[in-house]
Amino acid sequence: MFSFVARQAIFDENMNTVGYELLFRDSMTNRFPNVTPEYATAQIIVEQFLGAPLGRLKEYSAIFVNFPYELLVQGMAETLPKDRVIVEILETAEPTPRLLKTVKKLHQQGFRIALDDFELGSLWDDFLPFVSIIKFDVRVNTAQEIEEYIKSKTALLQNTVFLAEKVETREEYERYKSIGCTLFQGHFFSKPVMHANNKLIQNQSVTLRLMKEVNADTPDFGKIEALLKQDLALSFKLMRYAQNIVFNARGIKSMRSQSLKDIIFYLGTNELRRFVLVACLTSVNVGQTDEIYHRCLIKAKFCELAAARSVSRHSSDDAFIVGLFSQLADIFEMPMADLISQIDVSANVMMALRDKRGPLYPLLQLAELYERHQWEEVSALGHRLGFNRSVVAEMMTTATGWAEEIPGSAVR
Repeated sequence: MFSFVARQAIFDENMNTVGYELLFRDSMTNRFPNVTPEYATAQIIVEQFLGAPLGRLKEYSAIFVNFPYELLVQGMAETLPKDRVIVEILETAEPTPRLLKTVKKLHQQGFRIALDDFELGSLWDDFLPFVSIIKFDVRVNTAQEIEEYIKSKTALLQNTVFLAEKVETREEYERYKSIGCTLFQGHFFSKPVMHANNKLIQNQSVTLRLMKEVNADTPDFGKIEALLKQDLALSFKLMRYAQNIVFNARGIKSMRSQSLKDIIFYLGTNELRRFVLVACLTSVNVGQTDEIYHRCLIKAKFCELAAARSVSRHSSDDAFIVGLFSQLADIFEMPMADLISQIDVSANVMMALRDKRGPLYPLLQLAELYERHQWEEVSALGHRLGFNRSVVAEMMTTATGWAEEIPGSAVR
């Protein structure tokens, strides 16, 4: 399955691309579908920031994401990387005290805020000191109206960048450039361009059970970890979510050697509930998971069992992640190095997945040899790891049985 998004480029006064606005689509038809703004933004968060890697956009590019009122006050903007995202307040939002409190908090955390197509006047004055970019819709307001507004708010707007959107001609570009706009967006420069990416599909049964457990009066973190380990998509998304939260809260871009258990305890109940809200309610799929997901679950459990029984006693948590994420490159059709850089994993996991070496890689290699029925190689590698062939078969049988017991995970 695919996720769809349209990207409209944003240019500076010299017509250099400096960023993109992400526009939700549900097919290759390049128009906004009949969904609520809340649903559209939630899908953008899940599919473009928790599912698909950001590396497909240039690292220096700013990414504008539209936020309706409710998702802003619920704190959903905080789940995104503050060094790349511009939080764009939709024109439908009302300038309430609650929204102002949210904007102040985002500003203090280092987020950049954009005010989109708002009503010119004084309603938003309290917000202006915390706004980095104002987007003026040139189809709604004339150049004269915009120029008068800028001049009337000189003191409040001294650190604000002005963006003219829906610019359709060179004359408009030159006119709005002359009144102080330094960023531009519109069909004169570039129309929205469609992109389709491979999409991580969640197990519906596991997702619903996770929602129930996380929202219990006293969530059981052990049960939450067990549920996450049953679903490749949820595990990957939670790791990316945690990376954003850690960076936003502490300014740490990389926090390696975190197991799923560590991440669950670090995030705590409130953050887990917010993750469920954004990642689960918008991404429940119908039907069973694909065969590739099923194979990943089997390899994950096999690697975990093998690590626990090996003489060297490597981390079974790390071994599980190696097996679980072993085919991310096949799912996304991207290099593993690009994918694994999007999450925080230990050095041993990194070596196994990205470099195909290190102490954990032989466990994955053994599972893959068994999967391909290369029995002589299974025996030779198993012997080097301290397992005879019957032990390897026993662990694989246990792993397969575990994966098949997960509701909704049986392959078609």
